[in-house]
Parts: sequence; C-alpha cells; structure tokens
Amino acid sequence: MTIAATRECPFFSARKIDNVKVGPSPQWLRAKIESVGIRSINNIVDISNFVMLELGQPTHAFDADKLRGSINVRLARDGEELLALDGKTYVLKQDNCVVADQERTIGIGGVMGGEETGVTDSTKNILLEAAYFLPSSIRRTAHNLSLSSDASYRFERGVDPDMILRASHRATELIREIAGGTPTEEIHAAGKLPADPANVSLSYEKCDRVIGVAIKPKILDEILTHFGLKKTRSTSKSATWKIPSFRRDLQRDVDLIEEVVRAYGIDKIPGTTRGRFMPTSPADRSHDLETFFLRNRLAGCGLSEVRTSKLISRNACGSSAVMELRNPLSEDHVALRPSLISGLLDVLERNIRAGAESVSTFEIGRAFIPPSGKEERHLAILLWGNVASAPNWRSQTRRSLDLFDLKGALECVVPKLSFRPGEFSDLALAVEVWSDDQLIGFGGQLSASKSSAPGSVFVAELHADLLLATGEPAKQFRELDRYPSITRDIAMIVPDEISHEKILRAIEEPPEPLLESVELFDLFTEQGEAAQKSLAYRLTYRDRSRTLTSEEVNEVHARIRERLKRELGVTLRE
Repeated sequence: MTIAATRECPFFSARKIDNVKVGPSPQWLRAKIESVGIRSINNIVDISNFVMLELGQPTHAFDADKLRGSINVRLARDGEELLALDGKTYVLKQDNCVVADQERTIGIGGVMGGEETGVTDSTKNILLEAAYFLPSSIRRTAHNLSLSSDASYRFERGVDPDMILRASHRATELIREIAGGTPTEEIHAAGKLPADPANVSLSYEKCDRVIGVAIKPKILDEILTHFGLKKTRSTSKSATWKIPSFRRDLQRDVDLIEEVVRAYGIDKIPGTTRGRFMPTSPADRSHDLETFFLRNRLAGCGLSEVRTSKLISRNACGSSAVMELRNPLSEDHVALRPSLISGLLDVLERNIRAGAESVSTFEIGRAFIPPSGKEERHLAILLWGNVASAPNWRSQTRRSLDLFDLKGALECVVPKLSFRPGEFSDLALAVEVWSDDQLIGFGGQLSASKSSAPGSVFVAELHADLLLATGEPAKQFRELDRYPSITRDIAMIVPDEISHEKILRAIEEPPEPLLESVELFDLFTEQGEAAQKSLAYRLTYRDRSRTLTSEEVNEVHARIRERLKRELGVTLRE
C-alpha cells in the first residue's frame, strides 16, 4: 500500500476482515442511523455509518476479493472515469484524489467509493479503510463533481487525526460482533498522521483589550479548560495553551479570545457607538425632496424613469445654439444637451422598434443652457400611444394619450398648476406651464417633423430647481366631518376667452369661511362669431362646529353670484 498524493492524503490505513456475513443490520443499529436520516443498506455499510456518527471519522469497506493488487492513493488521470456507489459515472480531473488498485480506480478519496468494489450480499472478505484527507482537496473535488456525501461533509471541514485508528478499531469490533468477521491482527498504514496543532500563547491584557471588559484570569482559564485546552506554562500576565487535535481551527490568540467571548456571553459586553451623527445638509434635503416629491409621485402615476446621456448627437443639435465639445469622441456625442427632450425621443424610438404600444417616461437631470453653459436641473415627461392595450369599460375603442393626460401627470408634482397658451417652434400645440404666478416650463404636442413616431407625442419640460425651491407642501390632516354639508349650483354663460382659472379665482377670492369646495361638473361650448361656453359649478358649504341653515348658505351664495357678474360679466342661467 502506497500514497503517491501525500499532500492530498497524508495518512491512509487499511485492515482486512475475512469471513464476514453480509445481511440486514440488527434493529438497534438500523434504528440509530435511521433516526438521523441515513438509510439502512446492510450491516457492513451501516456499521461504517454508525462509527462515522459516533466518532466523527468516516470509514469505507471494499470487497477485498474484487481488488487487484495493492492499494495506491494517487491523483486521477485526466478524463479517468469511475462508476460510483450512487450509480453515476464521474469524469475525473487531474487534481482529484482517488483510491486505486493496480488496474483501476476504486473510489474517490474522502467522497465516495466505486460500485465495482462495493460490498454486496455475496461479499465474504472486506478491506476496511480509515484515512485523513486534506479538507481543501475534498472540498474542491466535491464541488467540481457536484457530488456531496456524509463523508465529504466531514472531511472538508477537518476530522480529528487521533480518531482515525480508533474508528478503525471500533468498526472492526462491531463487524466481528454483528457480521462474524475475523480481522487480521495488523493494521496496514502508509504516510504520517498530521502533527498536533502548535501551542498558542494568550495575554490576559490583550484579551481584556479586545473584548472591552476585564475578565479575571481564573475565569478565562476555566473557560479554555472546559473547551479541552491544557495550560502548559503561565505567568501573571499570560499563559500558553496546548491545542487539542480536534480543534485545529485554534491557531492564534484571537481564536482563543473568540472562544472566551462565546462562553462568557456576548450579551455581557457593553456596546459602543463608533459612528458620529452628521446633520442633514442642503444637498441631502434636495435629494430627498427630488426622490419623494418628484420620482415617487410620477412613478405612482405609471411613468417609468429613464436616464439618458448628457451628450447629444449632431443631428439632435439642429439649428439651435448648444455648448459643443472641442474634442468629441464621436458624432453621437458632440455637445452638451440644452434640453432633456431629445434623450426621451431616442428612448421612444427604441421602444417603438421593440414593439411597445405605449410609452410613458420621465427624466430628472442636468441641462446646460447656452451660451454660458449654466447648469439647471430639469424634469422632462414624454407620453405616446394608447392609455391601455385593450378597450376600457367606458368605451369599446382605444383612447390615445392626450394633453389632459400630460396635465394629469404634471398635477401630481406641480402645486397650483395652470396652462396658458404659448409659442414654441417645436410644438404644434404649445402651452406654458405655470405654478401659481411663476412660469416653470412648457409642454404640448410635438410637431410631426420632430418625431417619426406614429401618432401624437406629448412632452413637457420643467425647471426642477424652481419647482423644488418652495419645498414639498406640508401634509394637512383634519378630523372627519361631523356636520352635514349643503350644496348649491351656479350655471353661467361666459365668453370663450375667460378661463376656468379666472372663474375659480372669482368664486374663491375673497375667501368665504363657509365655502368648502368648488367643482366643475358641466361644460358646453358653442361655436360661432361670438364664441361662448356654458359652465356649471357645484359649490359645497359646511361649518365644522354646527349645522348650517338655508338662510346662511343663501346669503353667501348670493354674494358669490353677484361677484361673478360684477367682475367677469357672466350671464347666470336660472
């Protein structure tokens, strides 16, 4: 018996046992291994598994009559094959450690034996193997072959070398007792057992410093002694410990300190805060506002955020003034973008080529305004396609996205939004976007010459810095209404140039304490030389402290009607 792969297998032992009677295991043995999930096979295999569970050292039994010549533990030849006990054939690599006889491989060392030399009901003589395999070698072999076994699980984590011969003796005695075998007096062995772990010196002062609390040396010594360590030399400041063979993971003083902490109790060690509190900066507040006030709200409206390049192509520049690069890397990146809409149009074209039926996107990014190149944070929105891929419940025909869908998306992020007619060369239907009395951007339907997309494309671009300058309005909560409301309607005929915003302002200003809400519920437009429109509003009145009377509501309602006639010249319809 020889070992060619001494690094992968430092020690190998084998003992022959003759005249065994292979059969079912006794009830106690079968119950023991089945209680931990191992299937009973026969008495020889069950004894090997039982010893592995009892002592932690795997063993393996070969059919001695099927072996040809002496045993050699070597590295596999590249492409060498083995039919294993699980019925599968494995193709081995050159770094796999195998157990072989003079003609063929009979087992994958530390992982699984071969089926050709396995123990069967006709086996009469066996060769009992007990060895030590390098954990890293077993782990690599099991991973490469995708083959895991109870033996490899233990070998790749490291077994106790002192248990190798003890496991061989224990398995031999059980085989003689249960299977009636006759073992040879001598155990054949090759190689050398791994040396015992080196002694480790531990300073009591370092232990206290690392843990953070002072532990008496007497308590520390008791903890390490209970883990199987033996003190070989000690002073008032340190001690040297002999590491048992089954704890090869203890190699440094910090390993011993870890064991002390584990036994002493991590809950007894006070925590310390190493971090420092950093006050919120303006950049933090701006980022949070941009995320929660813009991104989350637009995403909640069904829009998808995109990120496009800050550099645009020469075609996207057109005739407009831009900040061109001195040394552009390509014709696709020749200038800094003055607007985010060109990038969204590229996204639209890619989605249409991919078969998209609807595109709803937005982007928040930097734009560079010529001629100075001033940086501004902009918000751009693009809508194209159908509202849904199928007809909705109100109509059996598909509805395309329109300007009102764009306005609905902007209402989620723009307080006191209003549209006013505007003039922009790239827009066929152009509007100015206002927040209260401040112009913050533009929007509308893109001209057909600016996009090759079939159907209408609606875009908007806002100055996000202006939008976020006021901050997100504080959320207001109020209790549930306890008293009923009273509603009154106002119907009127007004010239077509009077906007809904002006009518709302005339109704709500100056504020009426009893007026709770105003809702437009009817609109009819009449075309002609003197274009007019008919509007109907529902006004809701309520007092939070009492129930209103009809006389009180009639008085307030009359004032509003008179204000509409006086300020706007509307004709009221009775």
